[in-house]
Amino acid sequence: MKKKIIFLESLLKEGGGHHMDNLIETTLYFKKNNEIQWLLNKDFKNQGLFLPENISINSLVPNNEINFFYSLLSKVKFFFIFSFYFFQNKKLLDFWKAFYKNYFILPDYFNLEVYSFFNNQKFELKDLIIIQSCRPKDVELIFFLSNLFEKMPKIILRILYPPKKKIIKDFYYYTKQLINKKYQLKIFTEVSSVKKYIKDRLNYEVKNFTQIYTFYTRRNPETFTLGFLGETRNDKGFNKLPEFIKILSEKSINFNFIIQFSQKIYPHTENTKNEILNIAKTNPKIKILDGYIDFWDYRNYLQKINIMPLLYDADKLNFVGSGLFYSCITHEIPIIIPRNAYLLKEYLAHRSYEEANSTEEYANSVLKIINNYKFYLTECKKFSNSYKKNISNDPLVLEIEKV
Repeated sequence: MKKKIIFLESLLKEGGGHHMDNLIETTLYFKKNNEIQWLLNKDFKNQGLFLPENISINSLVPNNEINFFYSLLSKVKFFFIFSFYFFQNKKLLDFWKAFYKNYFILPDYFNLEVYSFFNNQKFELKDLIIIQSCRPKDVELIFFLSNLFEKMPKIILRILYPPKKKIIKDFYYYTKQLINKKYQLKIFTEVSSVKKYIKDRLNYEVKNFTQIYTFYTRRNPETFTLGFLGETRNDKGFNKLPEFIKILSEKSINFNFIIQFSQKIYPHTENTKNEILNIAKTNPKIKILDGYIDFWDYRNYLQKINIMPLLYDADKLNFVGSGLFYSCITHEIPIIIPRNAYLLKEYLAHRSYEEANSTEEYANSVLKIINNYKFYLTECKKFSNSYKKNISNDPLVLEIEKV
């Protein structure tokens, strides 16, 4: 029998964002030799989305975005419903014990559908639960379930954002409880700053993992296309785009520009959107992508973009990194990064990039890359090849592929 891998993405409701993309990428990578199941939010909508074939999609996780008092009343009601259910199934003491250890609170992500899903798995030790974008409430759920089952498989936490310490319902409390239960618990993070943050608070082994991405082999272009893809947020530099485009035009740089307006609306971006739309009316070389871009469409646009200015605030990049950064590596795209983005520089093993601070400096860097594109593309190819090797030797990949 194939190894069973359950990917838990409790907040995933739609296709937007890197969480969906990364889940698909990871699934495609491991699908051939394993039985893949997704456990997602009950409000997940898959209409019009690319989904890998031959996987099981289970939309069961409760949506906890409700009023606090209504939530509290609901949990009191559900406590009695669950107690009756577990009494009938001769597990009432186990349920009460789990409830007691969880500070007399039901987990937000727990319901009988989720319990039945895990109960029906009949886990073997070779199987895996992977919390794909691990948050404290996910670990709380797994801890609660671990008190209801005699046997649990290996548990892998992929942590993207540093979990903060709390008085109760704390990530570190739940993780330590799982460690004390002698489960095979493995913790991975994407960036070194988050790794250090967790290790300092948990005193447990944490390893970095290499995010899995699709690869593309690029040729030397005849025309140059810049890109801004992803969320329309000012900390990603969206508000800098009008001035940046203006300076590029003033320098008579011949360029195309693909700009995505994300489906989610963020504060303080409407004026910038309108400015860009007005510029695009008189500049046919600016292409606007309005809303969500599906999995393969996103990669097709990455293939068309051959210079990517990352206009982010450096502080944002130094805290959590950037998924777009890794997409540029695997699609052989020269990038321009903020001068103080020291976290990215830890990974930039080849001179496939330029640094800038002001929009003027970004524009000058675009011109420099255009005039020396063959050099930057050669460096990008080196970087992409080394990244591909890193994936095959990655600690998380090796952990999943263990027999």
